[in-house]
Amino acid sequence: MRSFFISLIITLILFFSIDLIAGNQILNYLYSYEIIQSPEQKRKILDKIKKKEKSYRIKNQFFHHTLKPNTKIESDWGGIKYITCTDEYGFRSSCQSIGKKDTKNSIVIIGDSFTEGLGYDYNKTFAGMFDGYKSSKVYNMAVKSYSPIIYYNKIKYYIDNGLSIKHVIVFIDITDIDDEANVYQKCKNNNFVCEKKELSKNFTKDRKIEKVIYFPIFKKLQEEVKNIKRLIKPKNYIYRKNFHRSSWTHIEQNEEINEGIKNSLKYMTKLYDYLNKNNITLSVGIYPHPGQILFDKVNSKQVSIWREFCKLKCKYFIDLFPIFFEDKGKIDDMKIIKKFFIRNDIHCSEIGNRKIFDEIKDYEFGAEE
Repeated sequence: MRSFFISLIITLILFFSIDLIAGNQILNYLYSYEIIQSPEQKRKILDKIKKKEKSYRIKNQFFHHTLKPNTKIESDWGGIKYITCTDEYGFRSSCQSIGKKDTKNSIVIIGDSFTEGLGYDYNKTFAGMFDGYKSSKVYNMAVKSYSPIIYYNKIKYYIDNGLSIKHVIVFIDITDIDDEANVYQKCKNNNFVCEKKELSKNFTKDRKIEKVIYFPIFKKLQEEVKNIKRLIKPKNYIYRKNFHRSSWTHIEQNEEINEGIKNSLKYMTKLYDYLNKNNITLSVGIYPHPGQILFDKVNSKQVSIWREFCKLKCKYFIDLFPIFFEDKGKIDDMKIIKKFFIRNDIHCSEIGNRKIFDEIKDYEFGAEE
């Protein structure tokens, strides 16, 4: 045993001596032959993904941002590769022709990333399945990071410019409240959508003083061990009780939450009034995030707010909470989440998308009656 410890100490001394003297040279050699991936290579890969995303996720002067029209591109969501196709309006659509549709009785679906269907080809999302199922034309106007102020502005823009619509289904996301409180506002000089906290063009981040790393190989090993641990058992913030994007439904309301709810109801009411004036009917759909499965109840604040809104305004109030809560108390909450949501993500898995489609497919939205 004594000889073992002596050998271990000698090995450690040799390792750290080599690391101190030649650690950077050894790592640079391994990077140059791509035996291991350098931080610079990782940054280049991420920059390439961001650049590709920006090529079709574009700004819009009326409703802040949208998708580029007539696009077919490989998208990346958290390492998941899938294909995004858009039509002539920049609405996400099937990459295959699905035949002629009844355009006189068109249905609009709108929401944020959940309804856009991040992570999956369109035919595997609930909106894409719904589109393929209906004989009426279905326009999916949803884009990630949308909220009620954008729903109103975008729908109004296209109807004002001649798009024929008979029914609108708005899928309100849990995160819309945070977006309405902290992200979007009406532009100062017009009724379009601007960000509340726009960075100055002259803004520059303070440069961090780079620390001298005396044992770079040891540091690299620490990072790789941490990455492996994250893969095996990630510490994911979306499952925390206080995750600010979804926790508002099960914590005490504060000024920020009240502001988000107030703005959401304001723009959804404006949307209803505008649609009603144009003889277009409205339905509202809601669904939980993993945080609601873990910490909330089936009759969530999200449910009660939009049920009340819909009493005199909606053709249908589509409450999808029950179909996600039906196994709660029977099996472990995380098993429900792993089944219906992408791993470590708030967006639905293929099974979750299918479950939503099965629930909404036979509603008569007024377009086929």
